[in-house]
Amino acid sequence: MPVYEYRCAECGALTSKLASVKAIPSAVECACGGTASRVVSMPSVHLSKGSKVARLDPKYDAMVDKAMRNTPAGDPDRLINRRGDIAKGRADT
Repeated sequence: MPVYEYRCAECGALTSKLASVKAIPSAVECACGGTASRVVSMPSVHLSKGSKVARLDPKYDAMVDKAMRNTPAGDPDRLINRRGDIAKGRADT
């Protein structure tokens, strides 16, 4: 549901109202008791984390790859190194 904004004619306060697209009130009552009329406000778009990552500058890809290589998860042999002594049924700690 979109958020609509209203400005009070009496005190000038800005009020936000969550309303269905099918039932948009043209005016609402302000906290001061005055009538607030709907105003045009800036639209906003909420992006998912995946969308935000996709919009990053490609130059950061190399920086992220380099940083990941320096973490334990970046070591391709990390699971092999943890295998332990399989014949004895225990892992090295």
